[in-house]
Amino acid sequence: MKFSVLPFKCPSCGSYMVSQIGSYHLVCNSCKSTKPIDAQVYVRAKEPVNESIEPNGIVKTVDCPGCGADIELKEFELSKNCPYCDNPLVTNPVNPKPPYSILPFAIDKEKARKIFKSWLGSLWFAPDSLKKLLDFEHKFQPVYAPYFSFDAKSYTAYSGQRGDAYYVEVERTVYVDGREQVVRELERRINWTYVSGDTKRDFYDILVDADSKLPEVVKGIRNYDLNRLMLFNPSFLSGFVSREYDKQMQSCYNEAKEYMGSVIYSDVLYSIGGDEQRVESINTSYSNERYEATMLPVWLSSFEYKGKQYDIAINGVTGEIAGERPYSYVKIIIAVLIVLAILSGIAYYLDITDGSASSYLKVGF
Repeated sequence: MKFSVLPFKCPSCGSYMVSQIGSYHLVCNSCKSTKPIDAQVYVRAKEPVNESIEPNGIVKTVDCPGCGADIELKEFELSKNCPYCDNPLVTNPVNPKPPYSILPFAIDKEKARKIFKSWLGSLWFAPDSLKKLLDFEHKFQPVYAPYFSFDAKSYTAYSGQRGDAYYVEVERTVYVDGREQVVRELERRINWTYVSGDTKRDFYDILVDADSKLPEVVKGIRNYDLNRLMLFNPSFLSGFVSREYDKQMQSCYNEAKEYMGSVIYSDVLYSIGGDEQRVESINTSYSNERYEATMLPVWLSSFEYKGKQYDIAINGVTGEIAGERPYSYVKIIIAVLIVLAILSGIAYYLDITDGSASSYLKVGF
């Protein structure tokens, strides 16, 4: 289907402009002139969760305003750069619910590389050859990724048992230097009491990635600073790769409820109290379930090492990093041997100490 790209031309020289990380401005690729983006402050306006919202994938064909080439944007692609002249190609969203908000990038490419190198250097079990390789070959791509953000209020009724610990003195038969002795020890026991009750919790801004093509590693960088959210403006996408959501909103909400359920379970354990807890039943109902489509910044990269691909993701605002990496089995074996040597040394020392004490007692008697 034929689409038009949104114009981001420099008012000074007519060249293309891209969104500048760290400022709400477009910057000209040629003369470096800047133009402010109409950045409007985010106002919370989430809508009720609706099971009927389905993604709408359309293959788009656009004429590049830079070189005139026909460029194809695959299903759910929202923006990318022309493969021939690097001109930014940004189109309007086609999903039934377009993104309502966007979180602009705050970390640039150089900062992302430094974060990655610092993270890699802190991994003692990473192979040394990997560190040398990535000093020269590692690359990151800035991506605006689609997310759903969910709010909900929960009410949970539960029943279970509270376990309170107490101690009783018991006699045990032990052998010391081959001689039978009776000793008294404190034994821990649990007194179980039936309990029931309820707990409430309000959830806000539970983020679920909504692009099936994103690597799983992005789930490790959910701690976004949402105080920086702005109302969605496609100008922020100029010069960046971005996609619309291709997951069903309801399936994403089910994933959000799995997370909420784990938090609620912890609340129930806390509410039961005691030293130990047994949960027999949990019944949770949700109300005021709301959502919005948003776009969040992430630096993505991957590298291949000995025939296997490893993915890296960096939060484009906070710098939080999550990644997969290979392990050096030689280093692991060395670490295990060191630990075993330390434990053997401790055991030998204790054995000598106990032997000396026993000899002293025998001489004294």
